[in-house]
Amino acid sequence: MKRTKKDLWLRLKEYRFDHLVPPNFWHHVIEAFAGADAPTKAFASKLARKLGWTTEFALRAIDEYKKFVYLGMVSDFNVTPSKIIDQVWHEHQLFTQAYRNFCGEVLGRNFDHNPELIPIDDQTGVFQAQYFETLALYRREFNKEAPDDIWSIPKFKPRAIKKGRYKPRNKRTADSIPDAFAGADTPLYMFFDGDADSHPHSAFDGFDGGSGGGAGASASWANDTDHHSDSSDSGGLGADTGGGNDGGGQSCGGSSCSSGCGGGGCGGD
Repeated sequence: MKRTKKDLWLRLKEYRFDHLVPPNFWHHVIEAFAGADAPTKAFASKLARKLGWTTEFALRAIDEYKKFVYLGMVSDFNVTPSKIIDQVWHEHQLFTQAYRNFCGEVLGRNFDHNPELIPIDDQTGVFQAQYFETLALYRREFNKEAPDDIWSIPKFKPRAIKKGRYKPRNKRTADSIPDAFAGADTPLYMFFDGDADSHPHSAFDGFDGGSGGGAGASASWANDTDHHSDSSDSGGLGADTGGGNDGGGQSCGGSSCSSGCGGGGCGGD
């Protein structure tokens, strides 16, 4: 029996990044970050410290990252993230074994990152096309616009490349995708229609930890002391300053490191 989009989304929504925590380190994570979502909070704290984000913004970025991964799994083209989403993706992949386990146990297959090797117009144009298609797919699947503060900054340097000149690579029909989801033509939000516990929009709401402050606002955990709060204020957007270096020489600060896996396989972008 084929999986449904709803099954995939619920697995992603409920995923708490447990794979990131070494077995002998759990008590430290629980002590520092209370609750069942402690590993997600720990990951958000790492993102906030490294990228100059607030913890509240980092949690929202993680939630949007899950949506990006969902889009990559159900799309019929290779999806391209925004700069913010790509930074979260990079940080997740740095936990190499944990990321492999995430792909195998949660997604059921690999979700590869295929960065641009040489910044040439043809390749950047394809990435631009995939980026716009990814935003359009977001609207279709979640029945709302992607939040601007997380999705509006491209991960590639803007160039004078006319929109519409290039097309996403590996565009396929649902019938040609070997592991297409059951009801693949039905947008995700429609699977939640009539579900008393899941309004079509609330089903996609973000992580409910941290404060209600906007991007750039200081946030803290309900049971944390001050040293677990993020006091940095960098505008919350991970301002386009070339941040996000992974410590290994790989950075998406304005360059075209792009694209993932879509529609049953990962293209060699």
